[in-house]
Amino acid sequence: AAIAIIFATGGCDAKDSIQELPNVIIGDEKEIPEKEGLYENPIIKTADENVSTFSIDIDTASYVSFRSNISKMTLKEFQEGGYTIRTEEAINYFKYGYEKPTGEHPIAVTTSVGECSWNNDARLAVITVAGKTLEASEQKGSNIVFLIDVSGSMSSNDKLPLLKESLKMAIGNLNDKDTVSMVTYASGVKTVLSGAKGSEKDEIIEKLNSLTSGGSTAGASGLELAYSVAQDYFIENGNNRVIIATDGDFNVGPSSVGEMKSMITQKRESGIFLTVLGFGVTNYYSGDERLETLADNGNGGFYIIDGISEGEKVLCEQFTGTLYTVAKDVKMQVTFNKDTVESYRLIGYENRVLLNSEFEDDSVDAGDLGAGQTVTAIYEIVLKNDATENLFTVSARYKEPNSETSKQYDHTAKMNEDLGGDFYFASAVAEACLIVNNSTYKGNASLEHACSAAYQYSGNDVYRKEFADILNGIKSQSTI
Repeated sequence: AAIAIIFATGGCDAKDSIQELPNVIIGDEKEIPEKEGLYENPIIKTADENVSTFSIDIDTASYVSFRSNISKMTLKEFQEGGYTIRTEEAINYFKYGYEKPTGEHPIAVTTSVGECSWNNDARLAVITVAGKTLEASEQKGSNIVFLIDVSGSMSSNDKLPLLKESLKMAIGNLNDKDTVSMVTYASGVKTVLSGAKGSEKDEIIEKLNSLTSGGSTAGASGLELAYSVAQDYFIENGNNRVIIATDGDFNVGPSSVGEMKSMITQKRESGIFLTVLGFGVTNYYSGDERLETLADNGNGGFYIIDGISEGEKVLCEQFTGTLYTVAKDVKMQVTFNKDTVESYRLIGYENRVLLNSEFEDDSVDAGDLGAGQTVTAIYEIVLKNDATENLFTVSARYKEPNSETSKQYDHTAKMNEDLGGDFYFASAVAEACLIVNNSTYKGNASLEHACSAAYQYSGNDVYRKEFADILNGIKSQSTI
């Protein structure tokens, strides 16, 4: 029998396939794949390597990119155009009711194992990691610097105008404990607002409304100034964060990914994190990798805002998760029992796979988990003799937001009979991604089934319902 394990930690018009391919990492071996286009993690026999390690990923940009693109083209055009969707970012886009932490750890790990709809010999195991929620009294003061791209490329309605309306929702969540600054960049850089109290909303919004677009994009210089301002108002043991809002078009000054990555890494280590908001999708063919790299190295998420409803989701409904980190450098390590598991394949996370030796190496950066967020991943596993127990163990390593020493959380997985709607909805998203990506491993995946399950387990969630509607629209185009 085979098992697909969905691992969860809760929550751009980019051709994800048109990027530098990730290294293939198996255990502690690394090699560069020769294959061009979509790269998928391979099937690995436990006899060769039974430990798999990867970083969590809270980014959701790939799903928003897919949603935007598929509204303008057929699935065939999407696939022939070289577009793909990152499975983990699609699954993690949605909200799940996973078990929240109650003990000493800021994360909780649980597992569920059940049927796999696209492989009759398979099972799905959902491993969830959920971040603790923060009550208002637990939220420390925030020192926020909005770094806003006001270059000429930001003039369209889906860029600077949408950016303004979206940031107003974030500003509405701030209070007296918070400090707000605003830096802009185009041909040059400018501090528009410095050290205002979060309660001074009229002044902040007035400065925001006054912004106009024009000129080229000195993004790297803007980052340098934003970090300098953030340092001026640094809150010891507080939430210090630069939030960059841009369409990703950096074309003036030292703007190579490597140079910006180095600067952001240095600032991250000083306690200033970075979140990236992408507006407008036209230029994301070249910008997606760059913006994701900035967020990943800045201990923050990468989100695309393609409309006011998405702005509300990221900056209002999920504001505390977007703004407050409860566990940083979160790494997952799954150890499969060679006696019960024949082989496995990690579905998604192709650019998040780590060497096994990097799991306990605190110098290795990894993804960060915000308050109340969850994350999900999938392994496809072949079992020996229909085993039901002692399948694998899951270990998580993380650091407290203001610590550089990691802690470990361990969990042993087993088969489950009582599976909830979250399990089946996440499975439907994974199944749909296999089809959209025309995966080598899609087996008997059915758009009809994925769509039906998405509707069945949408409940009152408008985002789940929207996803089901998208699948229904694709399904109506042709028989797949």
